[in-house]
Formats: sequence, structure tokens, C-alpha cells
Amino acid sequence: MSTRRRVFEAAFVVMLLNILSKILGLTREQIFAMFFGATGQLDAKVAAERITSAITVLSGPVSTTFLPVLAGYAARGDSEGAKRITSSIVSLSMVLVLAMAALVIIPAPHVVRLLSPGFGEDTLASATLLTRVLLPAMVFPLLSAFGKSVLNTYGRFGIPAFAPSLQNMVIIAAASLFGPVMGVRSLAIGFPLAYLAAFALHIPAWKRSPAWPSFSVRWDESTKKVIFMAVPIILGSICGQLYILANLNLASRLPEGSVAALSLADRLRQFPLGFFAVAVTTVLFPTLSGMWAKGDKEGFRAATVNGIRFVEFVCIPAAVGLMVLAEPIVRLVYQRGAFTPQHTALTAAALTAYAPAIAGMAAQSVTTFVFYSSQETRVPVALSVGTALLNIILDALLSRPLGLVGLALAHSISVTAGSLVGLYLLKRMLSGLALGPLAGSVLRALASSVIMGAGAVLVSRYTGFAAGSGSLVRDALAGGISIAVSGVIYVLASHVFRSEEISMVFGLVKQRLGARFGRDRSES
Repeated sequence: MSTRRRVFEAAFVVMLLNILSKILGLTREQIFAMFFGATGQLDAKVAAERITSAITVLSGPVSTTFLPVLAGYAARGDSEGAKRITSSIVSLSMVLVLAMAALVIIPAPHVVRLLSPGFGEDTLASATLLTRVLLPAMVFPLLSAFGKSVLNTYGRFGIPAFAPSLQNMVIIAAASLFGPVMGVRSLAIGFPLAYLAAFALHIPAWKRSPAWPSFSVRWDESTKKVIFMAVPIILGSICGQLYILANLNLASRLPEGSVAALSLADRLRQFPLGFFAVAVTTVLFPTLSGMWAKGDKEGFRAATVNGIRFVEFVCIPAAVGLMVLAEPIVRLVYQRGAFTPQHTALTAAALTAYAPAIAGMAAQSVTTFVFYSSQETRVPVALSVGTALLNIILDALLSRPLGLVGLALAHSISVTAGSLVGLYLLKRMLSGLALGPLAGSVLRALASSVIMGAGAVLVSRYTGFAAGSGSLVRDALAGGISIAVSGVIYVLASHVFRSEEISMVFGLVKQRLGARFGRDRSES
């Protein structure tokens, strides 16, 4: 089987599990919106998540540079070396995260107030409580990230892809059980339990792999290599976290609920990225790392172009669809309980400005992992720093005249610019990289998406989805019809424009159905 088809098939399986995860993640956000609305309570939750995630600024990059080094051991069949490097890196990262958490827990009220100066006292108190509880619990997502890297390296994609679904299930249960009584503080129970459950899911398969770690550190050449490669990524991550915290600071100064509206809009924007972009990069990263370790430069270049083509084929129409159907989608997904029509308008405005970034984020996710797979960390870090700085500048310029729309638009502009520069630098690094087929594929997807967008507007008006009926069932049916018809329009337009990706999808589905029916006939 060709590498192209093998990567695509594995990505297809991961995509299905990611769809489940995204559906559950959306359900989770629906419950948050229903119980808390786009109010100070949800602002507190978003602030706590962003502050606590900042402590992974040092350890997170290490988990990224760890995979290519581990893939080298796996490609050589060196199980002892795989266990040794895993033990060293996991042990160092755990100590680092717990130490940083301990440093922030005591001054947490001052940290929250500094980063969210526009919050009221109740919102600050809730954000402080959540921050203090979540800080030590961040060790579990870190361990899950290492477990995912190990299992993906050894060709096990299903368990890591299902872990986010389990995590969402636990959070949904906690919010549903305790949210009506405890409010947003119920998440102080739900999030730590969810993080623990997701990590525990990795343990059985991880223990059976050659790279189950022990708590030990060997400061050998491989460990130094992982740390050395992580240094520039850490600098980029610091800039990225500065952008996130600066964005939080500016959003907290806007009317109450702005932080929540941006977060809820971003959740919808992440949907198509999780459906396919994450699936492709999850499979592509270890595949490319293995190719690079074996010196297969031709396969490396081909897999890179195909990966970008596949994600853009899905994400470009998704961006257009979310732009033209932003308000009815937000209304359908969130508007119930404490989430009012005013909250819908606020969130839809943010989503419309966020959506154009989807195509750029998809391309950026692939190109970043391509650089990491080749053990080149300086270029993606420079891109990350440049994108973050541009984003911060645009945030400051656009937030005052445009409010939360300015913050979302600033992100879209900076990400798109960063993705284009990344492709240019990638072509310079990989001589012989064929960007011609990629450009043609993107143009065909864009043309098909414009046709689809026009059709989506007309169909949504005809079905009543655009105006809304006030009935969840009727709106869901109208929305389903509108989205399904829009998808058919996109497929037909892609077929007319002779997109290779649509033929690849149909061929894979046909092959899988044929194999399934063949097994059924042989068993009967």
C-alpha cells in the first residue's frame, strides 16, 4: 500500500474518532452555555483554562520534540533506547509542571486580577478557585500527550484519538450533576477527574509498548537533543502564551460575556479542524518522522503536499460555511437556557470574523509538524513568534473600534499571513517540493466553496434555518438539510472541477465497504 493511501486511511479512522470527540466537546459547550450563558461565570472558566495552560509553556514543547527522537529509536528497533529517552523526558516534564503549578497557586488571586483586570469580584473569585484547582491537575494532560506520542509512534492511533471523548464525557457528567447547584465552580470537580480519566485510558497500551517510562533521568545525548530542540519552541510558546494572555486582558475589558462569546465561537471554529486537520497531522507526524529518520526525502515531500491538500479540501468549505451560516448555527447550538438572543448575536459576530482563519490554521498545523518531523524547530518557532507579535499588534489596533470582532479578525489576519510565510519557507527547505499541485487543489476547493456558500445561503432561507423557528427540532432539521445540501453542492462542484481529493475519498469509502461486504459474505 502506498504511503499516501496508508496515511489517508489511518487519518480517516482518527477523523471518525475526532468527530465523536468534537460532538461531545460541542455538547459540553452547549451545557456550559445553557447553565451559565455568555456571562461572567463562563468568563471565569475561560480565564482559568488559559492561565493554567500557560504553565505547560516549558514542558509542552518538550513533548513535541520528543516524538521525532523516539521515532528514530523505533525505526531502528532500539527498545531499550526508546524506554530510556521516554523515562528521562517524562520525568523531567512532570517535575517541571508540578514545580510551576506550586509557584502560581499561592499568588493565584493576584495573577488572575493582573491578567483579567476587567472582571468583577464574583468572576475573579470563581476564576481564582478554578485556577488553583486546575494547576496541579495539568500534569495529567501532559502525561496524556506523552502517551499519545508513544502510541502514535508505534502505530496505535485509536486510543489517543478516543481519549478526548472520554475526557468530555466526564466533564459533561460533572457539569450536569453539579452545575445547577454549584455553578461554574462545579468544573473544579469535573476538569481534574476528566484529565485523570483521559490519562488512565493510555496506561494499558502504553505499558505494553517498548517505551513505558520509569521515574528516572539520564542526561545522555538523546535527552540533551530533545531539550536542545525544544528551546526555540519554548521561546515560540512563550510568545504564543503572551498573545493568549494579552487577548484575555483586552477581552476582559469589553462588556461581560465577551470572553465567553469568543471562546464559544472558537469552539465552533475548531470543529472542522478537529474533524480532519488534527486527524491528518496525528497520523502524518510520526509517518514523516519515520521517513526522515530513514532518509526517504521523496516520500517526505509527497506526504507533505498530500497532507496539506487533504486538510484544505475539507477546511476551506468549512470556513465559508461557518461565515455564511454563523448566526443560525450559533442559535441552533447554543441558544437555550441562560443563553439569550443577545448572546447569540455576540457569538455569531465573533464566529464570522474567526472563520476565515480555518484554512490558514489547517495549513499551519501541517507545515509546523513537517518542520518538527525533520527536527527543524527554529523556523516554526520564528513563525510562531512573528504570528503572535502581529496578532498582539492587530489586537491593540482593532479591539477598540471593533470590540470582540476586532480581536477575532486580528487572529484571522495574522494566522493567514503566518501560514503563507510558512509555505514559502517550507518550499525553501525542501528543494523539489511541488507546490503547483497544491495551489491548483486550493484554487479548486476555493471555487467549489464559493458556489457552495451561495447555495448554502439560498437553501437556509428556503428551509427557514436562516430565520429560525423557535423550535429546536424544526431548526435542527432545517439546519441538517441546509448543511447536507451544501455538502452535496460542494461535492458536485469539486467533481466538476476534477478535484483529486474527492476521488480519493470515494475510492477509500468504496474499498472499505467492499472489504466489509466481502467479509460478511465469507462469514455467511
